[in-house]
Amino acid sequence: MAGGWHRFGLALLLAAACGCGPKKTPAPAPPPPVPAPAPLQPKQTVVVLLPDTEGKSTTVTVTNAGGTQTLTDPYQAVRLQDANTAPGAPFTMDQPEVRRVFGEVLDTLPAAEAGFVLYFDGNSDVLNAESRAKIPAILAAIRERRSTWISVIGHTDTTATPRYNYRLGLNRARRVAGILEKEGVAKSSISIESHGEADLAVRTPRGKPERLNRRVEVTVQ
Repeated sequence: MAGGWHRFGLALLLAAACGCGPKKTPAPAPPPPVPAPAPLQPKQTVVVLLPDTEGKSTTVTVTNAGGTQTLTDPYQAVRLQDANTAPGAPFTMDQPEVRRVFGEVLDTLPAAEAGFVLYFDGNSDVLNAESRAKIPAILAAIRERRSTWISVIGHTDTTATPRYNYRLGLNRARRVAGILEKEGVAKSSISIESHGEADLAVRTPRGKPERLNRRVEVTVQ
């Protein structure tokens, strides 16, 4: 009997010893599979029609081997997949989106040219008072654009001979150029021309006075 107890005690002792032994750590779960990279999307070209700086109506036609699309409204755009796929349907980009996509390009564009028309009274190369008041705006445009090319073109009506009108148009252009030079514009930056009566703003019979034809057109680039 004693021997029986002895064996039972030994069995408990072994069981206790086994219960106190080191526990097995479960193997870590395998990492989730890495998803395959998404296929690269082909690069697209986006063409957007910006509004004209003078508010004029403009259009642009986009054509490739696959077809044609015409943009007619400001901020209308079209996508081009490649040279052989027809341009997509036109869609509208709002101004913040245009700035986000094309901001760096827009910041490098030169300012649009500015145009001014100055008028003269009768057979004269002296600016009238209303046109004289436009000179500060011309000078501001030159400064803003840091312009080194200013076009000054003189015009006349048809009240004298073509030869005389050519000289009068030239005198008018020189008069305006001289005003700009006195205000600090470099003479080398000014291009002076005369169209005389050859480029009438208002078509009239010969010999008819027309104040809108007695002008100088100034373009600042």
